[in-house]
Amino acid sequence: MEEVREYQKAVEYLCGLIKAGELKIGSKLPTERKLAETLSIGRNSTREALRILENMGVIVCRQGSGNYLAGNMTKTISGIIEMMLLLKQVTKEDILIFRRDMEKAVCHAVIEKGSIEKWYDSIMEILSADLRSQSLEQQIEADRKFHYMLIQAAENPLWICISEAIITIYRNWIDHVLRAADLDLKQRLQQAHLLLLMALKEGSRDLCDQAVDHHYDLVDNKMSEISDVL
Repeated sequence: MEEVREYQKAVEYLCGLIKAGELKIGSKLPTERKLAETLSIGRNSTREALRILENMGVIVCRQGSGNYLAGNMTKTISGIIEMMLLLKQVTKEDILIFRRDMEKAVCHAVIEKGSIEKWYDSIMEILSADLRSQSLEQQIEADRKFHYMLIQAAENPLWICISEAIITIYRNWIDHVLRAADLDLKQRLQQAHLLLLMALKEGSRDLCDQAVDHHYDLVDNKMSEISDVL
């Protein structure tokens, strides 16, 4: 119990520095030795506290340089969801439904923000590519970029964090879909992306919802066909 109290003391101390504004994203943390001396705790307890914070994505360790405040909460959320899947507290179907609804909500946020113009040309460049001239890996990367840019266009840190955490879980499944898809399906998915972009440009929530549903109907149908490899 003493060991638990000690590493909790270190975690609470670092959280206090963050709250006080003494540590910001990118700031270098005190060394293990300095923390141990400041808090009068053992080095092992300090090391354990830093390990926990690193696993949560709060800090990042740079070999030979030290520990830095990272604030990568996406890692924490995706880790929780992965554990919920393993423990069967949620199912793949739960995540697929949430992913669809989440993308609609992100699109609504983009419309509300009026930010699609900033991203329109970059997204259109991705969607204008001829799939027949791309390798499979290039096609997969283009799909990743499209959804990543869509999330970024929401310009809401909370949406970005939650969305990226879900995508981290979902991404492996969609990659399998794209690897198993023929050219016709890939072109229909690309067209669904284009319809979604046009709906965002028009500022129509209804058209966005229709485009998202069309896209995920295509994905989910193919996913059902290859469920044995997922």
